[in-house]
Amino acid sequence: MKTRLAPWLIAGLCMSLLTACSKTVTWEEEVPLNTGETIWVTRIVTYSLQGGAGNPLDMAYRPEWTETLEFNWQGKNYSYTGDADVMLLAISPLSNSPVLVANAALKNWDTKNSYRCTTPYYVQLSPTSDREHWIWPSSIESWLYDRPANLMLYRPKVNLVAPKYSKTDRERFDSGNSSFLRIIKRDFAFTSCKN
Repeated sequence: MKTRLAPWLIAGLCMSLLTACSKTVTWEEEVPLNTGETIWVTRIVTYSLQGGAGNPLDMAYRPEWTETLEFNWQGKNYSYTGDADVMLLAISPLSNSPVLVANAALKNWDTKNSYRCTTPYYVQLSPTSDREHWIWPSSIESWLYDRPANLMLYRPKVNLVAPKYSKTDRERFDSGNSSFLRIIKRDFAFTSCKN
């Protein structure tokens, strides 16, 4: 007796096999800090086969939302793994430790983490004592206002990833971004956030 699979079942099986395929790539970014120092940050990004926005059949390797940033500062290693689209790494003059800043709305970070409306609408991530977990206050500290982004928001195609990206590369790739993604704008508000 022959068993016949429905076309929708075959299509579903093919899609699930394709989504299981992924490639993890690593690159380094030159990051000028607000202290005058320059460090290199390692970024680890997994690309998986995904459909395009508005066209699920436009399959290509696209970056997943969860990424890892690793860096060393003053002899200590730090690691952030998460889905905040981090745009700034700065050294706090208050705690003398690194902080990360991201636009709270990107990648739906605000919704997933029940982040309330604040102006400016960014999230500040501060490391815990293990330097691998990060916590956030209800709003960013004012010393971060007007600081330029120093981490690359651009994601190259998986087959075009370079081993290193300089400050000049980042500025070139991210130059078309809105101003609130290039600078921590003190008046940046997001009307769709939760009160």
